[in-house]
Amino acid sequence: MKIKLPPDVQRICEEVIRGYERRREDYEQKRLDIIYTVSGNNVEFSPNNNISAPTQAKAERLEKLENSMNVRFVRAVEQSLAVLGSDLPRDSRERLRTAVILNIENNKEYPYEVLGIDDFSRREFYRRRSQLIQGVAMYLGLIE
Repeated sequence: MKIKLPPDVQRICEEVIRGYERRREDYEQKRLDIIYTVSGNNVEFSPNNNISAPTQAKAERLEKLENSMNVRFVRAVEQSLAVLGSDLPRDSRERLRTAVILNIENNKEYPYEVLGIDDFSRREFYRRRSQLIQGVAMYLGLIE
C-alpha cells in the first residue's frame, strides 16, 4: 500500500535521515561519557551515605539521553533501515540501504543512475526509498 506523505512530513523525514550518522555518533559518545565518567571520588562509606547515588545519577542521565529527541530520530532511522530490504539476500540488502541513504543525503550527486545497483529497477529503488521515509514518519508518529 502506497502512502503519499505530505510535503512537510517528507522533508522532515529526509532531514532526520540526513542527520542520522551525526546523531548516532553523538549519542554513542554521550552514552560512553555517562557510563565511564567517574564521579564522587571522595565517597565515605558509612551507614548514612547513599552509596548508590552515583549509579542512580548515571541511570537517570542515561534515561534522559535515551528519551531525547535526537535518540528518537536515531531509533526511527534504525528501525526503518532494519525493515528495508528484509526480503532480500544480505549483500543486496546492504547495497540497497547504502544506496538509499546516499541518495537521500545528496540526490543530485547520487541519483539512481550513478549508484550502480543493478539488482533494482529505477522504479523499485525509488519505491524502497519511499518505504524508508514512510517508516521513519510512522515511527516518529508523523503519520498513522
